[in-house]
Amino acid sequence: MASHEVAMNPLSRNIMISRALDANIYPLMSTVGAVSWRPPLSAMMASMIVLMALGPVSSAQIGVLPSIEITCDDPDPIEVWPGATRSTIVYCTLENPSIHSESVEIGTGSEEGDFEFAAPESVTIGSGQEVDIQVVVRATELHQEGAFDANITAKVTQANGIDVGAFTSEEEAVVSVEVMSFGSCEVMMGQGGGSIDAGDPVVFAASFVCQSNTDFSIGYSLIMIEEGSMSSAWPSGFEDQSAPCEFQVQAGGGGGNCQFQVSTPSNLASTWNGCVVLIDNDGDGDGVGSVAPSSCSSDTPSLGVNVDPQGLSLGAIGLDGNSSLTDLAMENKEVVGGALGGLILLVSLVVVLRRRSRDYDEWEEG
Repeated sequence: MASHEVAMNPLSRNIMISRALDANIYPLMSTVGAVSWRPPLSAMMASMIVLMALGPVSSAQIGVLPSIEITCDDPDPIEVWPGATRSTIVYCTLENPSIHSESVEIGTGSEEGDFEFAAPESVTIGSGQEVDIQVVVRATELHQEGAFDANITAKVTQANGIDVGAFTSEEEAVVSVEVMSFGSCEVMMGQGGGSIDAGDPVVFAASFVCQSNTDFSIGYSLIMIEEGSMSSAWPSGFEDQSAPCEFQVQAGGGGGNCQFQVSTPSNLASTWNGCVVLIDNDGDGDGVGSVAPSSCSSDTPSLGVNVDPQGLSLGAIGLDGNSSLTDLAMENKEVVGGALGGLILLVSLVVVLRRRSRDYDEWEEG
């Protein structure tokens, strides 16, 4: 009998434990009845609960959770000289490592450069797929030279048609956009040149109006080219007596003025025909000057010059290329009038003397 009581004690304890557990078990009907009094959850809230239960979304959790990866290559430099396209293209790749079909929103921007962007607003990428996109970056006119960061972003907004933008992170690729430096000057040559006497100097002035997107120094010098020589070597007897022509150009633009003078040989045997050409030592701000031309042409700033031997040029009698004999006579009418009067008097005297000579001869014969 004692052994029977010992065998029953463990069973009695189990029953007691079972009753204690029953106290925490609620009837199924009462639970369902309590839920039925609440409003139904929306699809958006349901997806939120599922995603929050799985943990925060990041690109490190691939597979089940919506995610996107973006990589971009640095673009070619942008040229911003007048007439350039001022644009470049950034090539990017989007990869979807998740099990969902995703809609991805594309964003662009730059806190450093003044750029305009053209990119697709969104793309759809299947599970495990990649998509290549192009982003056009355009710089403003006269954009400052240098390297500037630009941002290309990608964000999953839908997964399998369900809005998930509130829970997905924005992935970003940073590229470096380089804007090249440039400088450009327009040359306006003043009056000068034309026909001059040998030994007289060739004197003229020039003005320079420049555009640039960076600070740089520029200088100009001249060469003389003989017509038909096909060489930029200085002709014999001519010498550049000009003061240095150099000035600083600020970013955005600037300019300057210079005076030039060339001495000519006094012992020319024949007329020298050619031109004076201005060349720069750094016309586009790249540290490299222009190549001297070998002939007179309209492609470079030039001034036509004709040097005549002494006593043969129009300048020797007060005429230039825009004057005429009538102009000379009107400007010196007193001198011309006196010369004409003296000529008439001389002719009259000759006529009188010849008549007297004839009369004397006739008298001798008579």
